[in-house]
Amino acid sequence: MFQKFSRNLSSLRLSIPVLAAMAIVVAAVSCSVNVQNAGSKFTPYSGAEFAEQSDNLDVGYEPTAMAVVNAMLTMASISPKDFLIDLGSGDGRIVITAAKRFGAHGFGVDLNPKLVELSIKYSRDMRVADRVAFYVQDLFVTDISKADVVTMYLLQEVNLKLRPKLLSDLKPGTRVVSHDFHMGEWRPDKTIIIPKEDREKSVLYLWIVPTKVSGKWQWRISMPGGEQTFSLEVDQHFQNFAGVATNEKGKWRLFDTTLRGDQISFSLVSEADDRMIRQDYEGRVKSNVIEGTVTLSGGVKETRF
Repeated sequence: MFQKFSRNLSSLRLSIPVLAAMAIVVAAVSCSVNVQNAGSKFTPYSGAEFAEQSDNLDVGYEPTAMAVVNAMLTMASISPKDFLIDLGSGDGRIVITAAKRFGAHGFGVDLNPKLVELSIKYSRDMRVADRVAFYVQDLFVTDISKADVVTMYLLQEVNLKLRPKLLSDLKPGTRVVSHDFHMGEWRPDKTIIIPKEDREKSVLYLWIVPTKVSGKWQWRISMPGGEQTFSLEVDQHFQNFAGVATNEKGKWRLFDTTLRGDQISFSLVSEADDRMIRQDYEGRVKSNVIEGTVTLSGGVKETRF
């Protein structure tokens, strides 16, 4: 059964199973990418002879350990269908490893022309030049809209300056992985620590770019005792959101809210037919429309938000 759920008078379609459960089966996909010797060209000293040319740039050159490179790509769940953009690509090791080991496509940008030249050479040597590219380019003017994954090893102040561009230019669901530096108020969706031989640690942060859900929404739903119309005003702070739904019976605060890319879920409890009904919503945001399901359960006497 399909219902309407709208923002600014657009519609959200909901199918409504009562106390229903849905199982999702994920099939493994094999990949014929040759992973042998992936990253064999890269050492802690790759590109060191060109490091001085980066000293006067916003971010100097420091090669990322290959164990960290592999951890970053694994954290991003990189796959052959993904397009990766590395901002501040150095000797190209992240983009090249993504292509060589994981079968992805992508490009890197750096303001050091010698490192870009070295990256192009490495991509040819490792036979992935048909899947990757490197450009001498300012990361702040780079078109990143095509990315499924963005990787960065920059500085804290650069990350914070870059944050608005990431949120505005990347499509919802894009994975952003940063080595060692976070993005302030934008809470990471995942953090891991990589031990290193010198006893220092690398910290990796993952963000899933959230879609925009702030604003007014409206929907109708079949409830015990008849249909009800809800209106909802959402406040959003990055991937966190909150709101109070209103209908003729009263006001009902959302709880268990989750936003991951364009995937949204939330719950509320409201009155219908002289009893309290819990509603668990799950769906996908498509511009001004949310499509998904809501599961209803009754008999709730008391709910703490």
